[in-house]
Amino acid sequence: MFQKNIQTPILTQNWKQKYYPWIICFSGLLILIVINGLTTTSLSVFDHAFLSDFHWTREELKLRESVTNSITLLFIFISGLIIDKIRVKKMLLFGTFTLAFTLLGYSFIQNKYQAYFAHFFLGISMITSGSVACIILVSTWFNEKKGLALGIVLVGTSLGSAIFSPLNTYLLHEYGWRDAFKILSIFPVILFFYIFFFVKNSPSNIGISALGSTVKNSLDIDTDLLNQGMSYQEASKTHLFWLICICGFCTFYSLVGTIANTFLHVIEAGYTEHNASYFLTLYFLVAGMSKLVISIFSDYINPYLVFTICCLIMILGLLGFGSMDKNLIFPSIFLLAMSWGGIYSLYNLIAVKTFGLKEAGKINGTISMFEGGGAFLGPFLTAKIYNLENSYQVPFLINASLMIFVFFISIKFRAYVNKINS
Repeated sequence: MFQKNIQTPILTQNWKQKYYPWIICFSGLLILIVINGLTTTSLSVFDHAFLSDFHWTREELKLRESVTNSITLLFIFISGLIIDKIRVKKMLLFGTFTLAFTLLGYSFIQNKYQAYFAHFFLGISMITSGSVACIILVSTWFNEKKGLALGIVLVGTSLGSAIFSPLNTYLLHEYGWRDAFKILSIFPVILFFYIFFFVKNSPSNIGISALGSTVKNSLDIDTDLLNQGMSYQEASKTHLFWLICICGFCTFYSLVGTIANTFLHVIEAGYTEHNASYFLTLYFLVAGMSKLVISIFSDYINPYLVFTICCLIMILGLLGFGSMDKNLIFPSIFLLAMSWGGIYSLYNLIAVKTFGLKEAGKINGTISMFEGGGAFLGPFLTAKIYNLENSYQVPFLINASLMIFVFFISIKFRAYVNKINS
């Protein structure tokens, strides 16, 4: 009896050491499924209903996404500063709480300005409980198999839209868009309580070390991965840091601008709204699988070379869209999804592996600020150029040209990494 009482805590500690990092990993996946699924492209399935009910121009409609992405541009760095100070869990709770009330409020909007106001808070939810927060959270728990763990988590950024695109379509046709938003607000409420009870900031919070750590004393602050890596000042002095920022801006402009207009483009090509929503589902499922597979391989192969190859594949997808050939829509969406999954994952992996987690909030926040700038301009300007040309051909070809620029910059990534390590 006495022996059992001694061994039980040891068994419990061993269980935590072995399994709790993976609980956090799948928690990050769950968080991104809900957050990204309810703040990004899946909401575009409501576009046609908004155009019919409010008689907005396409430019006015797409300004909503730009409002959301502008918040990323303006506040993601501040969000990173706060994460470095108070850690991730409090930010996640705030973000899910904000999302729940925003979706509920969305159901009562009466004009475009109220819609823009709602998208302002969707942006707040994204920067406080989105990919940056989840990447920092999960990276803290893994000293090895970091690529696999982040790959699983980042699948959520695509899987969320893949799940909610058809769900939103169903709710729209069964209940109308106002009641649909009320129903959707339930998901972040459930997520809020899950985070409150199960998510921890770092392994030291429960007396263990990161998965794969060789250090036995998990309570030693110097062994916590949150305290390892480059400072923001050190990272910002490297060429690679700014190259990643520039590429992030161009990539997010091209991809987000294209995908935000894909639903309307597919409908104009002759498909029904129902079929168009499944094109989005296809895109996000393929992108999600790509994020997982490429993240796993990044633990074993050169991620910088893979990044360049993914850029080339994205260029082909954008050129396919720019051809305006209906028969190329399916393969083009497939190419965009496959390449985007790799590029999105590798941006985050390269940043974490190169600069560490010591001041990851500020470092990743700055990179995300540039990405947010591209995401802010992409949907709006793509729609703006459409209005000028009465066709998506020119804006899609512009997006392809920007990715050609990124392709050539990415070739220099590896050389600058070698300088950092030398």
